[in-house]
Amino acid sequence: MAQATGFAATAVVPERDVRAVPWYRSLRSRLLLGMALGSVAVLVAATLIVQASARELLLSQSQREIRALAEQTALGLGAKLGSVEVGAATLAEAVHGVGHDPRTFAALLHAAVKGDVDVAGAMLILEPAALAPGDPGYHWYVRRDGERFHTQSMLSPGYDYHDQPWWRRTVGRGEAWWSEPYRNAATGNEMFVTYNLPLRRDDAQPVGMVSLDVPVRRLAALVGAQTLHSPVQRLVLSPERLYVVHPSPALELRVSLDARAREVDNGALRPLLEAVRERRPANVTYSDPVTRMRRIAMVQPVPHSAWTVLVTVSERYALDELSRSTRAVIGGGLLAVLLLVLVLSLIARPITGPLLALSDSAGHFVRGDFDWPLPHTERSDEVGLLARAFDRARASIRAQLGEIERLARSRQKLESELSIARDIQLAMLHPAPVLRQGGHVLRAHALLEPAKAVGGDFYTFFARDGRQLWFAIGDVSDKGVPAALFMARTITVMEVAAGLGGTPEQALRAAASRLVEGNDTCMFATVLCGLMDVASGELQLASAGHESPVRVHADGRREFLPVQAGPPLGLEIADHYPVWRGRLQPGDALLAYTDGISEAFDTRQQAFGEERLLDALLPDANPQQLCTALAGAVRGFVGGAGQSDDITLLALCWSIDVEGSR
Repeated sequence: MAQATGFAATAVVPERDVRAVPWYRSLRSRLLLGMALGSVAVLVAATLIVQASARELLLSQSQREIRALAEQTALGLGAKLGSVEVGAATLAEAVHGVGHDPRTFAALLHAAVKGDVDVAGAMLILEPAALAPGDPGYHWYVRRDGERFHTQSMLSPGYDYHDQPWWRRTVGRGEAWWSEPYRNAATGNEMFVTYNLPLRRDDAQPVGMVSLDVPVRRLAALVGAQTLHSPVQRLVLSPERLYVVHPSPALELRVSLDARAREVDNGALRPLLEAVRERRPANVTYSDPVTRMRRIAMVQPVPHSAWTVLVTVSERYALDELSRSTRAVIGGGLLAVLLLVLVLSLIARPITGPLLALSDSAGHFVRGDFDWPLPHTERSDEVGLLARAFDRARASIRAQLGEIERLARSRQKLESELSIARDIQLAMLHPAPVLRQGGHVLRAHALLEPAKAVGGDFYTFFARDGRQLWFAIGDVSDKGVPAALFMARTITVMEVAAGLGGTPEQALRAAASRLVEGNDTCMFATVLCGLMDVASGELQLASAGHESPVRVHADGRREFLPVQAGPPLGLEIADHYPVWRGRLQPGDALLAYTDGISEAFDTRQQAFGEERLLDALLPDANPQQLCTALAGAVRGFVGGAGQSDDITLLALCWSIDVEGSR
């Protein structure tokens, strides 16, 4: 009823022309003449104040600009170096996952050089039998030369990489590092810097290294061209404080900051050198030994590296800029004072009364009394224009409040529907069975924690003849309602495929052929399908792009099973899903999981990872304890970051049936 009244009140307000108020009726025009003389005194006082404070203000602004330029340059250089480090780490990870064929290693080296314009050369050294018995090792270097590539061995008559200092430092210390700029025949006589990264076995023992070469000109191009007479200069120092980028050709790539500091008798560069050595941002004023000009420098370490950026500006240039800026600030200050006087004239007594009346009406509107009379709507000046706009605004507010109420009801309904959908989805998951056969017992347990109201993870169990247990665990691409619908289809198809018998491979192929049909959205699911014989402990596993499961031995050892994965379900029909076959021993357990476990991130964006996963598995535990302990470890690791993906766990424990034997 109140809303209806409010809309009626809006209708009786006469629709006026909302054009600008004529100047002869404007309050600004009526007050300007009377305020002019008083404004002159205010303008003069404001000018004097601005002139007195402008110097310190602009000096501070100049320092902020230099600092911002240094930080921007350091971030740009850090991004360039960081991309090379990521490329080296990617190459190192790829070495562990592509087998041991030298042709594959060669393809990785060429891809590393081709894939990054900043990389001109790549080297991979892997000691013989480092990753597997009988592995011949690898020791080759690839360098880009225009459109061609040069390849050379790092182990030849008269040259053994084991004797090289870069090998001893990388493998001996087991840490990544950037080299100082260098040139030799292998670099085509071009100046390079190199990032070296050790290769490690699973036991963290260094067994080789990868390195990526970056031409110094790529770093210099980031800074840009400059001369000794440039007012603003940007310098780049290597980890050993060598001038990698310097406006003086005589110093660039030839002299270090340490050497220049020793050459200058008056110690002018010593504060600069100390700041660089301590790797701390600092503002330093010094005398340039080359141009004899006073310069202001900003030292900015490059993040996550030992490189340093120096941005310097000549003191004379800063003072010239200060003079120009001071004149601009004074002019702007005078204009601001003039505008202030005009604003003060507008809020004088002729407007104070109407504004108070409008404020009183606004108080009623805040309390929800939208029918309170609104004064001054009939005026022809700015106050009347404001009052009419205010009147239209309260009508709009009433309409928006009604819309908000409607949206709240819709949101409540949606949340209720999602809650029902979650219950339905969880009801589709079969309870974990306990099977006994041949003096053995197979216990199972599964756990699913969606990241949203509904999710795309699933698991299922299907017992056949009381002797065999089919099981599957899967992860659908995407999240939310689309993933839940595709999950429902996938789990139904998997249960039908498992009911047909056969092997896990046949079940995955049958499910793949069904899920490809009508999959216009190109959604897919990774699935691990298994078949367990309760009496013998024989286990068959097949994977459609899913994570490898973990076997927990009765003696507490943990290992990932080498289940070779085929393509996910829903995108294509694979010709073959390799089947892993093995036998569990009494007391052994099998744990399968989705990537919500291994790819759970904490507040520092660190992943939970496979190592923490293995450490969280309890030896001699039942399936429920395995799942609960691992899920608890993930929640403790993530902390305040919250759950970013669905978490699903499936565990099987096979043991001698002590209760059945009684």
